[in-house]
Amino acid sequence: MKANVLIMIGAAIMLVGAICFAYRLYEIVQIDARSRGFKHPKTWGLCSISSNNGSGLLLYLIKRRKYPIIELSKEDMERIEKSKKAISAVIIFVATGAILIVVSLVSQ
Repeated sequence: MKANVLIMIGAAIMLVGAICFAYRLYEIVQIDARSRGFKHPKTWGLCSISSNNGSGLLLYLIKRRKYPIIELSKEDMERIEKSKKAISAVIIFVATGAILIVVSLVSQ
């Protein structure tokens, strides 16, 4: 019974981490696409997080090679750096949830 509760807690931690990761990645891609002059930066942000295997992000990274940065304000650069730091914290958060699940499965 205790192991099941720990598995659910670990899964909840991983879910919250995955949602935060997706939002921060969306924000980085959207800012980058806007600074490069893409027509629909929000759509590119959604496309980058929409697939499970990362093909949307890969498509964006391939497409952006043709577009140099036109205008990137200091505020946008700070938001990107803040999002990068948050992604690092989120990865640790997700790893903690995964470790909690594995430990609770092994202890059953």
